[in-house]
Amino acid sequence: MFQPLKLTSFVLKAGGLPIPVNRIYRLFSCCNGKIRDLKNMKHYLVQILVLLLPCGIILANRQVSPRSSKAAVVGTNVTLVCNISGVNLTIWMFNNIDQISQGLSIFTSNQYGLEVRNDRTQMALTVIIADEEDEGLYSCQNKGNLVMEFDLTMEVPPILQLEFGDSIYSSKRKLNVTFTEEAAVQCIARGSKPLVFLRWEVDGRDAVGEVKTNHSREDERITISTLRYIPNVGDETLACITGGQQAVPSETVRANINVMYAPKCSLLISNETTNEFRLFCRCEANPPPNNYGIYVNDSLQSTEREVFISSQSPAVVFCNASNIIGADTTDPVELGEFHVDQPLSGGIIVLIVCLLILPILTIAVVIIIRQRRKAKKQKDINRHNAATIDATSNIPLPKEQNEGNIEDKNDPSNLPLIDQSSQKAEPSEQNKENTEDMSDPSKVVDCRC
Repeated sequence: MFQPLKLTSFVLKAGGLPIPVNRIYRLFSCCNGKIRDLKNMKHYLVQILVLLLPCGIILANRQVSPRSSKAAVVGTNVTLVCNISGVNLTIWMFNNIDQISQGLSIFTSNQYGLEVRNDRTQMALTVIIADEEDEGLYSCQNKGNLVMEFDLTMEVPPILQLEFGDSIYSSKRKLNVTFTEEAAVQCIARGSKPLVFLRWEVDGRDAVGEVKTNHSREDERITISTLRYIPNVGDETLACITGGQQAVPSETVRANINVMYAPKCSLLISNETTNEFRLFCRCEANPPPNNYGIYVNDSLQSTEREVFISSQSPAVVFCNASNIIGADTTDPVELGEFHVDQPLSGGIIVLIVCLLILPILTIAVVIIIRQRRKAKKQKDINRHNAATIDATSNIPLPKEQNEGNIEDKNDPSNLPLIDQSSQKAEPSEQNKENTEDMSDPSKVVDCRC
């Protein structure tokens, strides 16, 4: 049944018209039953339109204030800015009930701060160290008009932790997982507001595996995500990353992965330099193998990684190794008879080198000795000739020549010239004996100073 009373009451209430309710009841009292008279129905419709006309005028002139949403982190300062035209006529309200301030006067506690900005055209309200109780609707009114509204949401960052098995992961140790075996790791986010969602990464890439997420009640604020995946050799880090909050940045908790796997072995055989085969068991494993075995003709030859066997006889060889994860055995290898000439020993090589170098050294020493002897002999000859010349230059001149050139005896140009080849000065009888003695090299005395 059509009930115009309820419709009109709703519209009037939305428009804020002060029309008495009794008049509305009297107007529509006849409409409780069926309307039989079309003329009466038109009459009442006209009256309804007349009553609704002021409502339309009020709704058309009503100003719709801008409304924005803002998210902030608990424990930080939150600032809301309102455009104003008069400082003293500006009012801040909280949830449309509590008046915070008027002008620059704050009516509540000191948890708020006011600041006029931009040539008194803006007023900023700061909620100091906001907490969850400060969440709500803030409105700014200027000169009785609603200017702006802010829907403030306070967010709380989560506390993250990883659990593996029955223990909580600690960054001081690695997360031990086994290759080819499924690992189940839990990421727990506690205390977040609003509840966060969680995602997984392995070495910076999205984890491949089954992810199951459980959300608790809003008041408990717990999100649990379980990852089940098979580790690969080479995986190093596992990360759980949060999301779903505006003001709180994404948080990450990482675990260092230690992927353990059984040995994978190969037998290396070499025989290039001796009459022996060198067998080396090479294995890749984590943790390293703690047991080795090298077998020759199905008999354990050594428990070390390396062994040497004779290459004079055929043999069938293989090796194995094991760790706490598992073991591996190589395929058997048949070795035929193989002989390699014994290489020259180090002493023989040194002897050959000495035999090649010794003649060269001997010749060099002989040449050096001869050169030294020749140089010494030449030095003696030069010394002898110099002594002979000095002795000859000291022979006294004839008397008459001395008398005529007394004043020039110190002049080197007046000294007699001696021709050692053909012309010799005839010595006087007095110096003849001395001259003969001077000609004898054995009697020559070195007069040089």
